[in-house]
Amino acid sequence: VEVVKLSEKLPPSQMKRALEYILFFYQGIAAICLARQTHDPKWRIMGEEAAARLSRLESVSSWNFENKSILLQAELHYADGDLGLADSAYKASIKSAHKHRFIHEEALAYELYGIFCYENCLDDKGLTQLLLAIDRYKQWGAMKKVAEVRFLLELVDSADEIYI
Repeated sequence: VEVVKLSEKLPPSQMKRALEYILFFYQGIAAICLARQTHDPKWRIMGEEAAARLSRLESVSSWNFENKSILLQAELHYADGDLGLADSAYKASIKSAHKHRFIHEEALAYELYGIFCYENCLDDKGLTQLLLAIDRYKQWGAMKKVAEVRFLLELVDSADEIYI
């Protein structure tokens, strides 16, 4: 409700621009995930473009864009097979989202970090991250996401490996 009230005060051009930034971020996450799974260069290019845009935005407002930019970098490191840099970047994104009180993006970072851990045979660490994601999604009131991550945990529990 508060977001709607605030958005009504923005001129249409600023509202459109704000929505584009959010779109870049989520398109980037999806594209990098698809690049990792399919090895199709078009997804990699799309993910890199999103990461570059968020990096530029971070230089304008680190408060709003730092955690997003770092999370895209974590996903790119993972796609490159640089697991050490990916691990560090996931942690940095979580820390930034927490510091700037973006609980929904902290939850997303925990979720992606948990998936990263499971896909790299770090099951205990992955479980911890996904449970933290559930907690943050609950705090945010996103019960549909809570159910989705719980379902993911059930899948993980019944399978030897996951690829999401």
